[in-house]
Amino acid sequence: MNTPWTALLAQAPQPAATTTPATALTPLPSLAVIQLTGPESLKFLQGQATTDFREVEKGRVLRGGICSLKGRLLFSFIAVPQGENVALVLPADQLEAALAHLKKYAVFSKTQLAASPLALLGVTGPEAEAQVHALLGKVPGQEQVVQSADGRWALRIGAENRFLVALPDAALQAHWPDIQKALAGESLWWAAEIQAGLATVFAASRDLFQPQELNLHALEAVSYNKGCYTGQEVVARLYFRGKLKQRLYHLRGNAQGAQPGSAVNAGTTHVGDVVMSSTHDGVLELLAVVKNTAVRDQALSYGENGPALVEIPLPYALPSDKEE
Repeated sequence: MNTPWTALLAQAPQPAATTTPATALTPLPSLAVIQLTGPESLKFLQGQATTDFREVEKGRVLRGGICSLKGRLLFSFIAVPQGENVALVLPADQLEAALAHLKKYAVFSKTQLAASPLALLGVTGPEAEAQVHALLGKVPGQEQVVQSADGRWALRIGAENRFLVALPDAALQAHWPDIQKALAGESLWWAAEIQAGLATVFAASRDLFQPQELNLHALEAVSYNKGCYTGQEVVARLYFRGKLKQRLYHLRGNAQGAQPGSAVNAGTTHVGDVVMSSTHDGVLELLAVVKNTAVRDQALSYGENGPALVEIPLPYALPSDKEE
């Protein structure tokens, strides 16, 4: 799939896998943006997604997902408020399917959906705020977005000194010489997402997991009092009447090439599935949905008799009374 980065990255030297700039600028061609415009854009998404878009309307940047009738996540996203409009950041390999899904229902609302031509850039490191200021002239606070008149915007990832920046083509071309000076591979961004326990549903994980299994309820990405949306009854029933037998864990090992949808094992027994992975600086970082009993009681490996995996504590709290 061609992205705004395609031609630039084809000509740029590949960043060394073992060398990362202290403050890194990371092209993110594996992410895309759906732009919703119109006076009912937020209202439309309120009836489609796990997120409470009344909070997004107040200017908050929130994560969330869109579920099937069975309450399993078809797509995950970051919702970026823009007045009465809103942008959804999601994996590029989910873009066409997400547009087709949403457009089926959008015909009944005053909203228009389209793929955005914006290029997405990750900014991390001790001088990240200064880099974002150079790109936009201002820096967002936690759960906030800042925007410029030419369409560029930036958001902060949680409370971290880490930012997601969207640039139109003219701005991307203008800043490309400076971006190249601190260029980093995309694995850096995804390793940071994994370390933060922030799951993304790529095409390989579509329709496999319920929102709580990806810990979205711990991130304000699931609302239990917002009203109806597709899959809401199943999601609410799991919270109020059930207990999670499996959930998202951060695992680390020395394996190479782990793919979403591949197996996590305890010996020869399949006990979980990889949601996303990144190998950076020689270390494999995984987010995987694994049975709670297996994590507590058994040694885990990537695949049957594969490299050992160890659990790394997540940086946020989870309601333990909801686990089995």
